[in-house]
Amino acid sequence: MPQYEPEAWRDGRPYDGEPSSREQCRLLDLLGRINYRILSGNRVYVEVGGVVYKTIYGGYWRSVFTGIEHYLLHCEQVSSAVWKEEEMTAVDLPIAYSNGGWTTKGHSLSFILNRE
Repeated sequence: MPQYEPEAWRDGRPYDGEPSSREQCRLLDLLGRINYRILSGNRVYVEVGGVVYKTIYGGYWRSVFTGIEHYLLHCEQVSSAVWKEEEMTAVDLPIAYSNGGWTTKGHSLSFILNRE
């Protein structure tokens, strides 16, 4: 486990297992495309573990104290188990980098784009 160093993120070196600058740019580009589609009036759906979510927006922020970057999709669940009676509520799906690429809740991101 690396020791915490204040503002060490400013030197631009990723820790082991963290995404490269290229991978971060690819995800930020993807989040920008998702937000553009939503602002253009198109719907974007994400399937995670067999559950489908309607994406409200994609987000990114960096902690000013630690430099840790956070990525997420702010969504509403639109499908679930038939036997459950749940109200539609907003859900934040955190996006994380792993050896298999970008994942949310342990599942690879697969997008279902629907045009109206």
